[in-house]
Amino acid sequence: MESLYDTPTISSATLNEEFVWIVAAADAEELDQMLQVFHSAIVCVSQWRNTFAPAACLPGDILLLVFEHALPDRDTRMLRSLSQVCRWWRSIILQAPLLWRKALNLADRSAWFSEVLRRTCAVPLEVFFDVAEDYTGYAIPNLTAVMIDNLWRCASLHIEGYGDDIEEIVSSRTRIDQVPLLCRLLIRNISCSVPSTPDGEAGIPDSFLSVLAPQLTSLHLEGCTFNWDIVHTRLAPRSPLLSSLFIRSFHIQSAATVAQLLSVLELLPNLKDLSLQNSFVSGETDGDVPFRKVLLSQLTSLAFESSTVAGAIFLAALELPSLAKLEAAVDIGQVSTNVRQFMEGVHLATCKMAHLLLLHICYGHRILIFQSSHYHRFPRLRVTFMNWSLHSPPISDIRCTDLIRGIADVALLRSTREVKVSLPFSFERCLALDTWTYFLGHLKLISLISFGAHVPILLLRTLFLDAYHRHEGLQGQSQLLPSLEQVAMPSTPELEVLIDILVEARSRVGTPFAISPISRMHPRRTGPPIEVVRELMLEWLTNSVVDGIPGDSVWFVDDEITDSDDELDELLDDIDSDSE
Repeated sequence: MESLYDTPTISSATLNEEFVWIVAAADAEELDQMLQVFHSAIVCVSQWRNTFAPAACLPGDILLLVFEHALPDRDTRMLRSLSQVCRWWRSIILQAPLLWRKALNLADRSAWFSEVLRRTCAVPLEVFFDVAEDYTGYAIPNLTAVMIDNLWRCASLHIEGYGDDIEEIVSSRTRIDQVPLLCRLLIRNISCSVPSTPDGEAGIPDSFLSVLAPQLTSLHLEGCTFNWDIVHTRLAPRSPLLSSLFIRSFHIQSAATVAQLLSVLELLPNLKDLSLQNSFVSGETDGDVPFRKVLLSQLTSLAFESSTVAGAIFLAALELPSLAKLEAAVDIGQVSTNVRQFMEGVHLATCKMAHLLLLHICYGHRILIFQSSHYHRFPRLRVTFMNWSLHSPPISDIRCTDLIRGIADVALLRSTREVKVSLPFSFERCLALDTWTYFLGHLKLISLISFGAHVPILLLRTLFLDAYHRHEGLQGQSQLLPSLEQVAMPSTPELEVLIDILVEARSRVGTPFAISPISRMHPRRTGPPIEVVRELMLEWLTNSVVDGIPGDSVWFVDDEITDSDDELDELLDDIDSDSE
């Protein structure tokens, strides 16, 4: 084995013999010079070799697009790493202010944040502030610096916070009157404990709503206390391009009357998407005099949450020729509620929508929903009635009748082909005797009826009596649902008996339909024989007085709390999955 200090040997097979002799004859100083030359040569060759790499062959604009796609929002670390790969990449990144705008992070150290802000040059800024993500303590000082010196550059401003942490921002507001580039403004969970500054100026968010923003297209206010008069007098008339408005309020102080809301909307002719959650109430004089119609010719999506009275007045005052989606959630548990008036408002608001072919009517967890079409498809209609409690023993409840009749009166549902109904008997027994007759007489094109967890047996009884009386020559008007071709039902023996009786009755008058069972897991039947069930069914169907469910109540799901989870989202997911 060679010693560490032995004279090195060089294989002549790998190096030129002359070069080997030159190296062997050189002293230490000459060898150092050789190493420096060789190192420079290796660097030069490596750089030249790298030019053949696929990434190095891409044009600068393509590389810039790749960087923009790969770079996460508000992440300067990755951008710094990319800039250290090679000179070519570094030159591209240093000359790309849009990349530095995307990487701008208020949580970075103030010195580095200022450097990143400088590298954005003069491009419009996208500023995101969430006090919950301020894990370094630098976010508020950095945001303060932006608000003082660079607010005029902001194209997108997202401010989310709560408590006293925003007081510094409030105190740092500038007296700028215009933000010419601002397109998107989101303020969430800021109900400033200081509603106004010592000099009498408005605090957040009123201070932002007062600033002139002629390019504003999207406004999102959630969990904020603000002044609707400022929205009406300052923001709305000076933001003609506003196309998306989302307001969700948790504070009664921020709720507008219907009159205030309409006065704002008539100043926003380009509005396309409107969402109002707990944001307006019925004023003392809202229902006294009809409002002048507010035309929103470009509005395609409307979602709101309110009382039935406020919702009815609001819908009746709108003219929406381009509406493709309506989602409404109304509280039915309030003392002053009017389902009939609200359903008239739904009819008026949706009269220009394309006809819908699918309808769900479902009840569960004190929530009643009727929906047409799937969640991701348009046109779409969904109405949710919250806090709908059914009384036991039953009392007179005209709301149920008004709802079923009101659905039948909505013009865009007249072409419905498929209906899925899931209503417990505790709901149906509140209906007037002719309610289902009225409903089926208006939705004449239904070809498929299916059932959910709650089988509407009074609806089936209405179809049976129509066919039975017609066969006996007792029915003078046109037959109900001559278009019915199929009934999809849970595969339970008692329900099968009831449907078989209905099929026989309709066959006698020339309108039979097919049966499509839905497989479900049910406990083993232990009741009376099927023949006995059939006799009890016929007796119940032909009896002029209906006191309850035919036979034993265990034959049908009747209680209104049958699901394991009481979440609204689960009920909505079930409806949407059935619509696919």
